[in-house]
Amino acid sequence: MIRVTEIAFTGYPVTDVARARHFYEKVLGLKNTMAHEIQPGAWWVEYEIAGAALAITNAWAPILPFAVSWV
Repeated sequence: MIRVTEIAFTGYPVTDVARARHFYEKVLGLKNTMAHEIQPGAWWVEYEIAGAALAITNAWAPILPFAVSWV
């Protein structure tokens, strides 16, 4: 079994960068450490949280949740 001791990086795809940034920056009070427009309209934004990095991006489409069946 793998024993996880920390998570250094987490990324979340978003569809509306402005709305996501408002949430993370205004509602949660996080400060971005990097905001890079990869190509016109496609953003990569990072935040530091307790020594770990959180990234949001609209550079690729979010993965749709898969169906889970319970037995």
